[in-house]
Amino acid sequence: MSKRVKQVISALTARITEADRQFIGQHLLPGEAALFWQMNLPDQRHALNVAYTALELAAQERGINQDLLLKCALLHDVGKVKGDVSTADKIITVILDKFAPDWVRKWGRSGRGGKIANLRHAVHTYYHHAARGAAMLSAAGVAAEITGIVARHHEAPADGEPPELRLLRTADSLN
Repeated sequence: MSKRVKQVISALTARITEADRQFIGQHLLPGEAALFWQMNLPDQRHALNVAYTALELAAQERGINQDLLLKCALLHDVGKVKGDVSTADKIITVILDKFAPDWVRKWGRSGRGGKIANLRHAVHTYYHHAARGAAMLSAAGVAAEITGIVARHHEAPADGEPPELRLLRTADSLN
């Protein structure tokens, strides 16, 4: 089964357990948790899955700041706000990105409205959620180290990056 099909199934069956809630409470400050809870349920589940995977990956390496890594994993998609993009628009966006990435990136626009405007907004959010999330985190007073990693989690790897960013990208790609 392809990764994207698994993601759709995961989105449609997403649940948050009491253990997940406790995990979030252990790793996020109240202001950070408030941003986490502003995401829709599938994005919350995804962020938790990324955090759990990142924790497994970090156990295999030395010198990883696990607290930083877990905060970044839980917060990496906060730029995707609940009610902002429908699941159907998200699915269409991923398909468009697969077949016409250059065109669809230019076509996306911020701002909701009718069906087409909402789809264009979904595309815009897909490509810009990292910067949007970093801005939201910064406005909430979250540490620059976290906002920097969130802002760069979809950028190509570069020399001198923190190892937590590399592990976040890997965990995100696995989920």
